[in-house]
Amino acid sequence: MTEAEVIIRLAVYFITNGLTKENVKVSIDGAHVKTGNTVHCDIFRLLNDVGLVINNREFKRWQGEYSLVGYDSNIIISSTPGIGDVNIKCLDGSIILAECKKGKNNKRGQEYPLMREAIGQLMTGCNLDDGVIPMVAVPYTDKSKELAERWSELMQIKNLGIKFALIQDNGEVEII
Repeated sequence: MTEAEVIIRLAVYFITNGLTKENVKVSIDGAHVKTGNTVHCDIFRLLNDVGLVINNREFKRWQGEYSLVGYDSNIIISSTPGIGDVNIKCLDGSIILAECKKGKNNKRGQEYPLMREAIGQLMTGCNLDDGVIPMVAVPYTDKSKELAERWSELMQIKNLGIKFALIQDNGEVEII
């Protein structure tokens, strides 16, 4: 699963499960989509597959405001650094600030370094003010679940309030 897919699936999950009534802001930069001649994510296909429709049809790039049929909240896609990969205002007023990482379900085990990198980005890249819930979002694998369960019991993770979102291929999300 690509990083862009993790980002989009997390945003869609919060909207379709009624966990926010606000627009969800996400940041997908060019490197998430393509570097050189290598396409990492067919972004328009992904957006279509999850049911997102762009609100401004004249726009040729992936950035813009997208809606989901049947829901009031939209997803606003930008390439803005410093806002987190996913920024969600929850029903209780708290704000989820998620750093997302890609992943593959194979024996090479990318989960450990990628999840640690996301934790580091949360700790050094933004203010974790009151009401902000820092979140690491990664594809679901047995290893990512094991790490999330183990690390969520560490006092430093508890003190910072870091949550883990494990994204499945079918769009389901498990939050630890």
